[in-house]
Amino acid sequence: MLKNSILSIMALALTVSCKTTGSGTSSAASQPVSNCEIVIVGGGVAGLHTAYRLGPQYGEKICLFEKEARYGGRIYDIAKSPDQVAGPFIAVGGRRVMEGQSIVIALAKELGIELQEPPPQDELTQARGMSAINKDEMIKAFPGLPVNLQAGAYEGQLYDKLLKGPERAHVEKYKNLHDYVIAAVGQPGFDFLHETYRFRADFEYDLSAKAYLEYLDEENNAGAICPSGNCRILYPAGGMSAFARGLESKARGMGVRFFTSEPVLSIDKVASGYQIKTGKSLLITPKVVIAVPPVALANVGGNIPAAIRSQPQFKALIGVRVTTIAQWYDQPWWHGIKAKDGKVVWRAWTTGNCINSVEIPQEPYAAAQNVIRVVYNDQLDCVLKWETLANTPAAMEEEINKGLTMLFANNGVTQPVTITKPSKTVYWEWPDAWYFIRAGNNYSNLDIYKWAVQPLPGEDIALVSEGYNPQRSAWTDGAYKSSIHYLNTSFGMNLPGVEP
Repeated sequence: MLKNSILSIMALALTVSCKTTGSGTSSAASQPVSNCEIVIVGGGVAGLHTAYRLGPQYGEKICLFEKEARYGGRIYDIAKSPDQVAGPFIAVGGRRVMEGQSIVIALAKELGIELQEPPPQDELTQARGMSAINKDEMIKAFPGLPVNLQAGAYEGQLYDKLLKGPERAHVEKYKNLHDYVIAAVGQPGFDFLHETYRFRADFEYDLSAKAYLEYLDEENNAGAICPSGNCRILYPAGGMSAFARGLESKARGMGVRFFTSEPVLSIDKVASGYQIKTGKSLLITPKVVIAVPPVALANVGGNIPAAIRSQPQFKALIGVRVTTIAQWYDQPWWHGIKAKDGKVVWRAWTTGNCINSVEIPQEPYAAAQNVIRVVYNDQLDCVLKWETLANTPAAMEEEINKGLTMLFANNGVTQPVTITKPSKTVYWEWPDAWYFIRAGNNYSNLDIYKWAVQPLPGEDIALVSEGYNPQRSAWTDGAYKSSIHYLNTSFGMNLPGVEP
């Protein structure tokens, strides 16, 4: 049995010997960590949500360890100045909530977080030397597109063919997503989706077609696939980190103990439970919730993480590298980017430069900061390019200006603008902004979702994270659902909204 094989690795059961603060914040004056009935490894939204829901029952018997000095994981908001500890913030990770994400919307209400909905504005697409506000106009650059020309909404037609067309019944025969898309909508359809969509990795990584379509179903239900451009998108005042702050505050008020800047170094099966080792602590617990994504779990030692990493379900997961860059300006030069309909452009993407996708906040909280996300890129060669440019800030800013000029200075469809010099630039790379299932695996997203509740048979170990429920949508929805599924399955809770 797996339990016995893990035990055989250990020659001796160890006991608590190292120390840290019992109050939940690390310091030189330390106290023993004891009576941790549940250890949560990781303080992203999945770990925080799990602690929050278990807090009323377990309180101080829950110990959450986070390697960073902050909480939220991929939900990370920053201020222009370090002394702005209360914000205002702008996101370098997840930024929004979609109208169909009922779990996140209900949680915002529960935590008292205001969700702001800006009025619909225009989006600009630039590909093959052409710019357009209405993406249907891009058909001029993609002859042979397999769509009904009279019906319009060509992007929507292509997605309908992917999700509902006859090829879906045979999806498992295709080696990867690339081959499936070409079979379903032809090379012109593939090219159109690849070059006019703000995400590139979807069509460039070697992904499972079956699992990706399941993810698209989830996106569609969340209202995140909106070729018409009329999705209802909600933004929390205080940034997405308002969720992390709210969850932590509530859980701490229930007695949950938090240990920041204290990475878990190893997790081992021992005779009396699970031994958790950090740089400051050594403790035994009967139950462990691992709330770090696969890329982070690779850095945790011990026989438990090694056993999880050996599982084929774990090996099936693939993380997508993403670069985001934010820039602050003294004046909002982008207010001049207006189309013929009088609306301003709030989002634009291009294949002509590695800025890839630009987002200009419209909600009152963020818009007042004169900051825009000038780069949102998941194209691997561009990620590597930005990684190199980040070593020379002046060169990085020059490349950004070049891309913005290409998009907005004189594109022929919006009023020309002059891009000014930024007052601050912040570069960030996520090694695994979200997860998909790699090609060559028969696992569905649902298979991974169920496996994560107890990845090692007979062990009281769980995995909660978007990484173990691969649903990119808005960066957080999959993480909350992963946590809720675990809580409902292992603790008999009846939290709503987790049907795959």
